[in-house]
Amino acid sequence: MNRPPSITKVEFCAKIEHLGKVVEKYRGTAMYLCSEGAMRWLTGKRHQVVDINANASTTVQAVVHTKSTPVSIEFFSDPWESARVEDIIEAGPWNDCGIQASYGGSSCDFSDQSLISPKWENYTEIERAVVSPLAQGLEGNQMDKLSWLVCESRQALLSIAKSIRAGMTGWELRTLVYQAYHERHIELNLVMLGLSSMKKHLHPVIEDDSVVQEGAIIKIAIGARYFDIFHSATQLVKIGSAPTDREQQVHSALQKATLAYADQFRSGAIEKDLHRSLGPLFAETANKHGLPGFEQSAYLHHAGGPLSPLGNRDFVIGPDGNRPILPLTQFSVNPVDILEFLKFELQGIVQVEGSPLILDEFTWCANDPKQKQYYDEVIWNNGKLRLPTIITNGDQ
Repeated sequence: MNRPPSITKVEFCAKIEHLGKVVEKYRGTAMYLCSEGAMRWLTGKRHQVVDINANASTTVQAVVHTKSTPVSIEFFSDPWESARVEDIIEAGPWNDCGIQASYGGSSCDFSDQSLISPKWENYTEIERAVVSPLAQGLEGNQMDKLSWLVCESRQALLSIAKSIRAGMTGWELRTLVYQAYHERHIELNLVMLGLSSMKKHLHPVIEDDSVVQEGAIIKIAIGARYFDIFHSATQLVKIGSAPTDREQQVHSALQKATLAYADQFRSGAIEKDLHRSLGPLFAETANKHGLPGFEQSAYLHHAGGPLSPLGNRDFVIGPDGNRPILPLTQFSVNPVDILEFLKFELQGIVQVEGSPLILDEFTWCANDPKQKQYYDEVIWNNGKLRLPTIITNGDQ
């Protein structure tokens, strides 16, 4: 699959139509967008000058006037960014959609109370409702970008695994990770590397001089980014040998518990109910797999959450939260087990009805028997689904 464009006319028009419906729902007349993630979503362009969180305010802002006829967009920036903004306006997809775009200078007028902006108490949730759902559903350029990204990202992780050697330092492995992704035209906004001495670190922040040791399982956790699309993924790599029977047993249980939890991500599901479901699901898996104590894995790590242009997680599912899960939004869950401290991660899309769509990150090698060592095949919703597994480093 060729690398998709960062945005298309049809995609942009679908986004504007969806934005208009959200603004109408909240009885506004216009929407102010200012975060890096939201601006990438709108324009298909990068705006950050330095690396920032996707939900942080960026260098360019926009007001989309949904009640004007026709719809119009007004861009704002500091004066020193104006030339770049003028170029963005001139080349943008709005020019093919009958939408007028203009440059409004360095500051927006927030006196209009019907302008949805960060001054509104519920702005964060409105912004999520705008940019998180896939505007064209399971079709179109956003879905093409996602399919391309997850497959390229998984191939990058496998190439890294093949290159890891005992004795490498954390910094050498970090360099390897960035090189593998940049060669594929993918940005990274998160890299966590759990080396031999960091087995119990749930969020293993890279230590430059830590060392890859023979017999250890290395955790590679990334947040990969292609404009407004993210891939949140983990790869486990056993150094120098195949995983033990015990490691495979625990990892298989972790896969099944994670899938059962992912199946709770339905349209309209409430945050605290998702959090509460973890305990019984992990207890059931512990009994089925004969793993006493595994049930304590349920709340060892965070409970995952929605994923969107706003970052690897829009928010982390909490025990008291009342935020709903929106249809046609992505999510990622990544529990860690308490017995071997393995980690399993998968990404999915909430469907309008029924079970979520779990992303198959191995469609690129589905017909190659030589690649079967890199994934486990499970039954999911009466079909087959390929999931990441523990692999051995090198070219075994």
